[in-house]
Amino acid sequence: MTVHAESPLLEKLDDDDRTAVAAALKRRSYPPGSAIVSQGEIGTDFFVILQGAVVVLRDGEPVAELGPGAFFGELGAMDPGPGYALARNATVRAKTSVDVGVVDEAGFAELLRRRPAFRAAIYATSAERERHP
Repeated sequence: MTVHAESPLLEKLDDDDRTAVAAALKRRSYPPGSAIVSQGEIGTDFFVILQGAVVVLRDGEPVAELGPGAFFGELGAMDPGPGYALARNATVRAKTSVDVGVVDEAGFAELLRRRPAFRAAIYATSAERERHP
């Protein structure tokens, strides 16, 4: 599966790490206007936008638009411990037809464990989003 190398996530990864991330992705498609994740729902999947654009909404208000190579859902995918999951802090809605690559919680945890550059990119982006929500 092709993942944009200019992605904030992948630009810092070497070829082996990019290949591992791409191998973990399962493709899903969404039509314009559909909710990919909804604020308040419990979810543990991690998403990378392969094609198209999404709008991120908090409390119904748009806060960001994301395109190919961008990712979301990392907070829900991080393992807070057995029996716990975080509620989604935003709704992500397809602005156009969107193809995403999805990694489940177990696959995401494996990437974090085995791929230090991937882990560093995830944490750096999460920290930036917290500073500039």
